[in-house]
Amino acid sequence: MKDKLENFVRDNKRSFDQFEPPADLWDRIGKRLDENQKGKKERVIRLSILYRSAAVLIPVLFAGLWFYHYQYKQSVDLSNINPRLARQQVHYASMIDLKRSELKHIEKEEPQLYREFSSEIRKMEESYTKLQKDLPASPNQEETVKAMIRNLEIQIELLNQQLNIIQQINQVKKEQRNDTQNI
Repeated sequence: MKDKLENFVRDNKRSFDQFEPPADLWDRIGKRLDENQKGKKERVIRLSILYRSAAVLIPVLFAGLWFYHYQYKQSVDLSNINPRLARQQVHYASMIDLKRSELKHIEKEEPQLYREFSSEIRKMEESYTKLQKDLPASPNQEETVKAMIRNLEIQIELLNQQLNIIQQINQVKKEQRNDTQNI
């Protein structure tokens, strides 16, 4: 294959030499390269303006989002609405946590009863969560907070009833054990 190519070039050498490139060919190539370089510089300038704009806009955007989030959080803070109700909310929430931990003790002994009790409390918690979500948009936030406090009070009453039921069940079990021991 190499021999054929060499033979072809040798045989047709005159045809190759017959065509000379124009004298200004290298000048035209140089001009086109210069034109391409200028076009690239313009694009770089345009991109640098875009980068500068983004460098300014992104921090401003984040600052705006942070400020909005801060304002939103401030409006939902119960102590800003009514400090007395906020203290009640904290007190009731801690009582609920305490009573739920007491209720948790029956989970192993009475799993069905525990599921029933938990489902009732879960319904109340869902209602409380809905009130919390509605609070920022509420036209009368203090009334919404009062409804939230009332919900917590009802949760405590429900937990107290459930704990009383558990005590009664334990009392009955204890009496049955005593009766079987006495026999």
